[in-house]
Amino acid sequence: MPLSGQNEVNSVAKDSLEIIKTPLSLRLGIDLYRITLSQISDDFSGYEAVGDVRIGKDLFVAMEIGSLETKKQVEQVNFTSSGNYLKLGFDYNMFENMEGMNNHITLGLRLASSKHKHYLNSYTILDRTRFWPSSDLPINNGYATGERLNLSAFWFEVVVSFKVQILKNVYTGVSLRLNRLLNDKLPENFDNIYIPGFNKKTEDNVFGGGFNYTLTYNIPFLTKKNN
Repeated sequence: MPLSGQNEVNSVAKDSLEIIKTPLSLRLGIDLYRITLSQISDDFSGYEAVGDVRIGKDLFVAMEIGSLETKKQVEQVNFTSSGNYLKLGFDYNMFENMEGMNNHITLGLRLASSKHKHYLNSYTILDRTRFWPSSDLPINNGYATGERLNLSAFWFEVVVSFKVQILKNVYTGVSLRLNRLLNDKLPENFDNIYIPGFNKKTEDNVFGGGFNYTLTYNIPFLTKKNN
């Protein structure tokens, strides 16, 4: 075989060896923070399941789904919020791994929604006009107490997350989230002071924040070749 032909064959073989194989995979897990908080707090019960599908070398379709019930005291109002939420979006890995490593530092977006309800347990009316000091007692059975049903909210999140492989196919990770409320259905004679999945909300501020601490397991199911 001529020398030039042999060089071409070697070049093709070398190029074939340099094809990078990206394992497409499904990763599923839970938020350890909410599980732990449910065990140590009498005012919180809930969970969050997380998952992502790797569809490219650095691109993931991501989802979180959760359910919770929490009791809150905000100024003169005591209430219980409960409901479910769903978050769907993507993560992009910005971390360049060394050979043999599979860690991630990702930037992502989520669209999120919740279906929830509030129960106003009690409220306190402060009397600023009285002359004799006395304690303000909470009202447990006033006209405003009771359940507010069929509430909803819609928002988006900017997500920064860190995932570290601790065992084969096992990852631990943490994510930080900045939330921006788009719209919400307000309860009668009350407000969405707390929204499941969004967390604390105020009357004058549509921004919120949150985090999770996850343990996930990776299930490879396909290999994609990248030139």
